[in-house]
Amino acid sequence: MYITSFEQLAPLAPFQNGHWNQEHLYQYLVHSCNKNLSSEIDAYFAPFCSDRALAELLFSFLLDDDYDGSDSQMGAAYYLRRMDREVLRSCEALLRKAQENEVFWKRPFPNDEHLQWL
Repeated sequence: MYITSFEQLAPLAPFQNGHWNQEHLYQYLVHSCNKNLSSEIDAYFAPFCSDRALAELLFSFLLDDDYDGSDSQMGAAYYLRRMDREVLRSCEALLRKAQENEVFWKRPFPNDEHLQWL
């Protein structure tokens, strides 16, 4: 899907009626890598930093080989880094698994910095 503005992406909001839509979330994650859309997508995700369901979905993209190399994984790592620490602490096993990835950009916290809080 070719998107050039946030107005085109907005109807695909991944959180609707109290539930996350994984297909729409995929689109937001892919398009978050577009510098022309990233600030609006950042603003969209900001209120959900304490949402464990979102964190689990982000980990599902990040750790699923079917998405290997997709911008969705880069977006997932980026937004996981911005999640509330308590939420990430509750997903510690998934976070540690993601941190073991040999691909630098797939780690939510590259070089394991700032993980003392775990």
